[in-house]
Amino acid sequence: MKGMQKIFLLLIFLFFSFSGFSLSIYEISYEFKNLTEFPRYTAMLVRYGNGTGFMRVRYMNIAKTETYVVHMEFDEVEGRSKIDGLPHLTLQFKGKGPRYIINSSGNKTNEAYNPDILWFKKRAEDKDFKPWGVTSQNTDETFEYGNILAVKVMNDADLTKPYVKQYFLETETFYANLFKTTTPVKPVDNNVGNNNGVTTNPAATLPVKMHFIIVANTNDPRIGYSVQKDVTNLSSQMKDVATFLKIPLNYVEVSGAKFNKKNVEAAVTALKPGVNDIVIFYYSGHGYSFEEDKNQAYPQFDLRESRFEDITVATLNASQIMDMVKAKKARLNIVLSDCCNSNLGLLKPEGKNFALTAKSLLSWDANYCNNLFLKSSGSIIATAAKKGQFAYGNTDVGGYFTSNFVTALEKYLSKFTTTQPTWDQIITETQTTTVSLSMANVCQANTTCRQDPVYAVSVTK
Repeated sequence: MKGMQKIFLLLIFLFFSFSGFSLSIYEISYEFKNLTEFPRYTAMLVRYGNGTGFMRVRYMNIAKTETYVVHMEFDEVEGRSKIDGLPHLTLQFKGKGPRYIINSSGNKTNEAYNPDILWFKKRAEDKDFKPWGVTSQNTDETFEYGNILAVKVMNDADLTKPYVKQYFLETETFYANLFKTTTPVKPVDNNVGNNNGVTTNPAATLPVKMHFIIVANTNDPRIGYSVQKDVTNLSSQMKDVATFLKIPLNYVEVSGAKFNKKNVEAAVTALKPGVNDIVIFYYSGHGYSFEEDKNQAYPQFDLRESRFEDITVATLNASQIMDMVKAKKARLNIVLSDCCNSNLGLLKPEGKNFALTAKSLLSWDANYCNNLFLKSSGSIIATAAKKGQFAYGNTDVGGYFTSNFVTALEKYLSKFTTTQPTWDQIITETQTTTVSLSMANVCQANTTCRQDPVYAVSVTK
């Protein structure tokens, strides 16, 4: 068993080496001085980089004859506060909708638990928020103030059966997912058995290869650093997917001095995917919309090598790329773009930073990954902003859309996901969390901060 754990941990480090905004799992123990009947509470906080997640709080009475576990969703709230005389940024995880998972006494209702608020803090120069304190609002609107006793960042090796059973029932989907034995799943033909056992879609049994084209304006003096973050985050994620699935990866990057329309067209033209392959095209850079083309929802890519080129010539539309990719007749086609979709001449603005917490290492669910990448057929096109909007980003995390896509994919591949994920779920959550993050920006007069990704998902199994 110990040998298996060492191999497992090695694979985890190989698969999750990218600097993304994925998953934080904390074990936080605390006490409320006025609640002496229950001397210690321990929260298992699960937080994704897009601000979604949940917490489970375990506590016992002082005699240790009663055990309780409460499940809560949370709202994530950022703020500012002076702590020990110094200015800090704060991050609250405000528990809501408590319900008992374990209730050994049987005499408590969900309404009897006042949701906890876990507080994190950081100075402006720090990277990550760290646990700081805990409060709980009573029904009379007074507050209980707690002290944090211990904090631990949890990784896959810490999630043993005895530990997880403290917070989850063995009948819960997460518990079953975490400890089930998984074996690599090969692509299957959905039509087997529909024609007296004869395969009517032989392509489904062919080997799979991933083709991944990144087009990135990394040399641009205004957005180059943010674009490079996008390249690092998304390329690492897709390389991890190919490694996890044990499929070959054909990686092509058009960036730096190679960034121009000619090389983009050449890269797409050179694609020769098989009928069971995956093609992913990604663009990060400047974008705009033609004012006279009112019906085009997707942006034009600014593919100029210098500002002296004619921008109306050195361009391709995201939908054109989609058509070019689909013409290659691969099984799964994905076109993503992180760029503005505003009027020509407007510059992409710098957006606020993400709230980052310590990163945990947790394995993916093999079945989820296989279903998304090996069993799905069709096309996905998604861009960062709708017509007339900016696409925000910054030098620390890259584009809002890209980082939220990476986080959503990481979330739905994780074993904390309790139902089979779909591409529509992933893109929809990317859209929702991008809007939410953009609305936290401070806007100039006569402009909108709102950023609504636009997408179309047409995928079947």
